[in-house]
Amino acid sequence: MIFDSIQNKENYKEDTKIYEALCYLENIKSWEEALPDTVIQKDSIFANPVSFMSKEEKDCMYEAHQKYIDVHYIVEGVERIATADVKSLQMQIPYSEEKDIGFYQGKESGCYLLRPGEFMVCFPSDAHKVAMMDRSPQTVKKIVVKIKA
Repeated sequence: MIFDSIQNKENYKEDTKIYEALCYLENIKSWEEALPDTVIQKDSIFANPVSFMSKEEKDCMYEAHQKYIDVHYIVEGVERIATADVKSLQMQIPYSEEKDIGFYQGKESGCYLLRPGEFMVCFPSDAHKVAMMDRSPQTVKKIVVKIKA
């Protein structure tokens, strides 16, 4: 798992796919520029804008993927994301190969508050509980980039 600011994207040049995703995200200056189903690299990296109302932690579940790495990039609002090793959690909804997602419950290893311009990279071993509110519910607008693992 990586938590950082887009201003530090140069630190990730060694991982060409993550770096390419971060270069794309850095060029998004407003929510209106975030287009659905954007292909960054054919068959390997794509992005989608996501808008939602953040909610209480009790209403959220961990998710984990096997085929893709997730990059969550905040454009507007604030989102809390908890992380844990997927092996330390209890499965709630079995992994769907078709949708590349499984859902889990358990104890967090860490919790992060993402603000505009910040991103989190979640690898297949990183279960992540997304869409959690900070102090009160608010609209969050973010871009989720999927990178083939």
